[in-house]
Amino acid sequence: MPNPPAFVCSMCRKPIAVGAKVIRCSVSTCNSGRIKLVFCSPGCWDSHLPNARHRSAYFIEEIARPQ
Repeated sequence: MPNPPAFVCSMCRKPIAVGAKVIRCSVSTCNSGRIKLVFCSPGCWDSHLPNARHRSAYFIEEIARPQ
């Protein structure tokens, strides 16, 4: 049986496996509370910006670890 994904991309819903690259938003409101946004690519991160209305945002690359 295959391992479940560590995360699911917040924009395209693509599964992100353990050990794969994960992109997070630098803005604290995207990473706090129950909603923690993760993205599979810089393009998916960029597509969340029009709705988020951040002033100065950048993305942080991390390695997906089991939750």
